[in-house]
Amino acid sequence: MQTDRHHKIDFQEYGGKPDGVNGVAGSAHPVVMFVPGSYSTPAAWRGIQKRLPPQYRMVGTSLCGYGATTDSRSVGDLDIDHEVRVLEHVAARMGNGPLHLVGHSFGGTVALAAALSRTVEVSSLALFEANPVTMIRAVGNIDLFEETRRMSQDFEAAHRAGEPDAASRIIDFWGGTDSFAAMPLSVQDYCRSTTDANVLDWRTVMTLDAGPADYARLAMPVLLVRGGLANPAMVAITDALATSLPNVTTAVVANAGHFLITSHAAECADLLRDFLAHASL
Repeated sequence: MQTDRHHKIDFQEYGGKPDGVNGVAGSAHPVVMFVPGSYSTPAAWRGIQKRLPPQYRMVGTSLCGYGATTDSRSVGDLDIDHEVRVLEHVAARMGNGPLHLVGHSFGGTVALAAALSRTVEVSSLALFEANPVTMIRAVGNIDLFEETRRMSQDFEAAHRAGEPDAASRIIDFWGGTDSFAAMPLSVQDYCRSTTDANVLDWRTVMTLDAGPADYARLAMPVLLVRGGLANPAMVAITDALATSLPNVTTAVVANAGHFLITSHAAECADLLRDFLAHASL
C-alpha cells in the first residue's frame, strides 16, 4: 500500500523482476498498470494476469473509495483529477517511466483521463468496456445519454432513500438483468459497502467534457474491447471512441457482458497479450 500526504493508495505489484531499483526507467521489464472499475479491486485482474508472459512487471491499484484506496472526493469536489492522481502516485512508485495502462469500466475512463492529462507517460492503452458516458452526448445521441443519466440519478435517489441493494441497479444496467443476483454473496456485500463511492463515480463521469477531438490527440496504440452482449450505452460509447482514437484496434468478445475480464479472462488475456507484444516493440 502507498500513502500520499493525506490518503492511502492501493498498490499491489506482481510479475517480472525489475533490473533496476524500484522499476526505474530503463528496466528490461515493461510496466503494465491495471486499473479496475467501480465496485472492484486489483483482484479482478488476476485471471488475466496469470495468463500473461512473465516478463511484464504488473501493478494494480484501486480507484477512490475501493480496495485500500481512501476516497479524496466529496460531493462538492468531484473532479476526475482525484482518480488520475491515484495513477500518478502508482506510476511514481514504479519509477515514472513509460507504462502500459489497462482499464476496465470506470477504470478505463480514468485511464483515458490520465492519458489526456499527460501527467503519466502512457505507452499504450488497453480498455475493456471503458465507459466515458458523456461521449454518447458528444456524438449526438441525446436520447440514449438522457436515458443513462436518468438511470444514474434514480440509482442515487434509491441509495439515499435507503434501498439496500441500490448497487444492483448499476450492476444490472451494465451487466444485464440479474447480474447482481448471480454474484457471490461476498461480492454483493462489497458492492453494498461501496455504493457511496459509486454515487460519486457517476457524478464524476457526468462532468467529463472530453470529446472526439480530445481523444483524437491520443497517438499511442489503443486496444478497445467490449463484450458481445454489451448494452446500448456501451456499444455507443465504444463506437464513438473507435471513430475518435487515431491508433485503435477494436475487438468484441463473443457471448461476454460487461464483466468480461472475469467471465472471459482467457479471451481477454489473449487479446491483451497480443496487443502488448506489438505495443512494446
